Amino acid sequence: MSGSLCCVFTQGEIQHNARVALRVLNVLSTSFPPQQVFPVVIAHVLQYMQNSDPMFRKGAMLSLAITIEGSVDYIRPQIGDIVTLICAGLSDSDTAVRRAACMALGCIAVGKEATGSATAFGGNELDEEVARYHEKLMPMIFSMTSDSNPTIVKYATNALDCILESMGDASLAYLPQLMERLVALLESGPTEVKPIALSAIGSAAHSSGEAFAPYFNEVVARIKHAMALTGDDDTLALRGVATDTISTVAEAAGRDAFRPHLDECTQLAMQGMEIDSATLRESAFCYVGVMSRVFEGEFAKYLSYIAPQILQTLRMDESSAFGYDSGEDPEMEDDDDMPLGFNTAISDEKEVAADAVGQLFASTTTAFLPYVEEITAELIKLLDHFSDTARKAAT
Repeated sequence: MSGSLCCVFTQGEIQHNARVALRVLNVLSTSFPPQQVFPVVIAHVLQYMQNSDPMFRKGAMLSLAITIEGSVDYIRPQIGDIVTLICAGLSDSDTAVRRAACMALGCIAVGKEATGSATAFGGNELDEEVARYHEKLMPMIFSMTSDSNPTIVKYATNALDCILESMGDASLAYLPQLMERLVALLESGPTEVKPIALSAIGSAAHSSGEAFAPYFNEVVARIKHAMALTGDDDTLALRGVATDTISTVAEAAGRDAFRPHLDECTQLAMQGMEIDSATLRESAFCYVGVMSRVFEGEFAKYLSYIAPQILQTLRMDESSAFGYDSGEDPEMEDDDDMPLGFNTAISDEKEVAADAVGQLFASTTTAFLPYVEEITAELIKLLDHFSDTARKAAT
């Protein structure tokens, strides 16, 4: 069956079938033991990569990308062969194949299928294994970030971001070229690439540590500018990534280096909470969690504003997400009617807020005590939430 599904991708005119097949492949890879699925998929991937039709080669890369989530531990011993295969896709003459290969590299690096988030995978990542092959991968990815096709640039920058954090000292050899390219993309790259380039700058800071110091002032100035942006959804998305990234840079630089920027950046993050954007609120909660870890007791002076914001989020009503008014009392005849793994924008925001609570309490200790009773009461309610990730964060 897995082999038949791979064939669907060669029918370029039937995009809907391709999307359905991708979803089914992902379900198979996450529902069955990997030894029953991945060997079949990889056999077809190898076969299709030899085909002269680029749609076959694109299908091979997408099939590989989508089956990663359920096969991380199984493919770990084969990662060298997988990287070599992806490199063949990255150097392909066809744009669609190169784009799909970038997606596959990103998925391999984080151990997740193409639609997943790179921040929530526990210990299943393959980023460290992939980073060992930086000498093969980095020149190819750098080249693709200068491609004339904006989509290629987007996926190449994302792949770069995925492997940077785990490169450690190996990233130092690439740092000057890396920062020059990422700053250029942030300054004048395509709109959809700027948030990814900004995230990659954060990954570079995390990976390079003290060696990032020569770039610190320029990067912080650019990030603060992005943290103050207002406008359409794309602009707010960039602002949200900037809020996330500044905390990463602060953690990499250390409290002494970042202290002169703390008040201004925290004020900008708090101002973002006032904008009607779940993304900005989530980013702000991530920011306060990381910053409280960096500055510990020094961060307590912001609790009088942050704690009410956390309570506001934890008390948000989600009934409208299920198609009924908050004043109604819906009854579900069977618990099985509740969609498994269902999340809403509000539940995601509650999850991030709950995570921030734990870090804030650990970092500010007794200064957090005046808020413990009210927030704990809301966290207890969250233990019965329909979202398993929200429940986990509440514990």
